[in-house]
Amino acid sequence: MEYLKTLILSIIGGIVMTYLNAPLPWTLGPIVFVALGSLVRKRPFRWSLRVRNIALILLGYAMGRPFTLETGRAILSQFPLMLTATLITVSAGGFTAWLMFRHTKINFTSCLLGCVPGGLSQMVILADEIRDADLTAVTIMQTLRMLSVVFVIPFLTIHVLPPASHAGTAQAVHQAGSPAEVLTFAAVAVLGAITAKKIHLPTAPMLGPILSTAAFVVITDSAAPAVPVPYINAAQILVGAYIGSSIDLTRLHQYHGMGKVLFGGVLLVLCVSMILGIAIANLTGIDLATAFLSTAPGGLTEMGITALVVGADSSTMVAYQLTRLLFIMLVFPYIARGIVYLYRKKSAGQTFKD
Repeated sequence: MEYLKTLILSIIGGIVMTYLNAPLPWTLGPIVFVALGSLVRKRPFRWSLRVRNIALILLGYAMGRPFTLETGRAILSQFPLMLTATLITVSAGGFTAWLMFRHTKINFTSCLLGCVPGGLSQMVILADEIRDADLTAVTIMQTLRMLSVVFVIPFLTIHVLPPASHAGTAQAVHQAGSPAEVLTFAAVAVLGAITAKKIHLPTAPMLGPILSTAAFVVITDSAAPAVPVPYINAAQILVGAYIGSSIDLTRLHQYHGMGKVLFGGVLLVLCVSMILGIAIANLTGIDLATAFLSTAPGGLTEMGITALVVGADSSTMVAYQLTRLLFIMLVFPYIARGIVYLYRKKSAGQTFKD
């Protein structure tokens, strides 16, 4: 019954946002209405992680189906750019953390983990493993950052940037498949998600289908059936409902002075991402919408949905976002611990001198 309430509220949110011409209405509507609904009734709405993962499998398949061998070669040639963009974006997030530390009473460790543009769940897990990190502060900072990005980037991509012209997305071409083809690719996507979870890949329910579908298309040289638009919208509702149910707005009042610095930092990172996007578009020839989504400090899920809606090159976007995601998950924890260690050592030395 609780899930049904969440679903109804999410659908209403999607409908309202559609009439308001909001960007990504079927994702943002559920997020806003479920989060605000939880605030009004003073207890959170609930949503199934399993249902969200099923929706992510569908979205992952939709993002993996345009992949070709030529796309793979182009992506490999851009790897130095991907790594450079990742380092610049993470550095901008680190500078935001320093500003947050200087203008609030939150400790440096928490500021660092709260401001770096990684996934909400990944940063919260890392904060739980590092001593003196304020888990609540990290969660609030990452939540506010995620909300800012989820609202601003789709708006800029849809209403400000030149329209994308990539023809391989589900929105651009409706290529119906036979029942046998649909079942085959569905099995490929599901097996990809299961395998990705077994080997502990980040965002496994989405990343697994992306990789398995792309690999199957390249190996078999076959065209993957498109996902009808209503299915994409339904998947967005299911994902948005989960994000909205995970946001606790009642905790925002606990940290005064955080919002202004954090939003300023988000604006800084967005400006850096836009500059990087323009540079990459000029260097590689890809359209600006794809380049911006590739460098934007959002999560793979949110940027992937935006890419599907605006017709951007989802394969290139996934490659750039995946590079940053893997860097943050595999390399950044060691960097964060090293920075925190040096900071503690410096602070201890100053205390000893005093």
